Amino acid sequence: MRILVLALCLVLASLPARAAETVLTLTPRPGATLRVLVDRPAAPIGSVVLMAGGDGVLDLDERGAIGSNLRENHLVRTRNAYVRAGYAVFVPDVASDQKGTRGYRFGPAYAQDVAAVIAAARQVKAPVALIGTSRGALSVVALFAGQSAVLPDAAVISSGVLMGADSASTLGNLDRITVPVLLLRHRLDACRVTPPADADRFKALLTRAPRVDIVTLDGGGPRGPTADACGASHYHGFYGMDDQAVAATVQWLATAMRR
Repeated sequence: MRILVLALCLVLASLPARAAETVLTLTPRPGATLRVLVDRPAAPIGSVVLMAGGDGVLDLDERGAIGSNLRENHLVRTRNAYVRAGYAVFVPDVASDQKGTRGYRFGPAYAQDVAAVIAAARQVKAPVALIGTSRGALSVVALFAGQSAVLPDAAVISSGVLMGADSASTLGNLDRITVPVLLLRHRLDACRVTPPADADRFKALLTRAPRVDIVTLDGGGPRGPTADACGASHYHGFYGMDDQAVAATVQWLATAMRR
């Protein structure tokens, strides 16, 4: 695995640069807007929808500038690498009427919002993978638990909040997850709500997924001694090894998603 990931990192670095990002504005409900940061290569091989961790609020403006500290989130800061790997990339904000509401990921409106982004991505290029990191794991499971009309072709969760109170495992019926799943983790993730061993426990719950793989990465390190163990600049956020994390994900997608 390590040799293949390193080789793919070299390939990603050699591919041409992305095009300019644009903003897609959806209207999921009357009076509500949902902005999505979109980028794509000239001839995409598929699409990925990247769900940030934390509260998921990017505070995207009409030009695509990210107004929150989630600009440093692992998936947000690596979005260009997915474009270089050949994928159209969709990075959604939280809908305007959902921001600041408690437990929004557990409601049906949020599931429909994620589904709308999946549908938009599919119009650009299928297959579509839904990828969430940290608390973005809740966004991934919310889609399946909250609706069944629009689903991705694969799901990836990295450093996920998987088990325990208010985790992905408590969102609903996990038997609704019927696509291949990758659980990506860092061996040294020290975040109290994302212990690496939880990936094994969560995998056992995905009884209807046709394939569930766990990939464990090692390397990188905290940005400094005061870095938050649950933050983007620690092992939890694959800090210092973004290329390896993206390469491992892209390599898995190539085997798990039909084109």
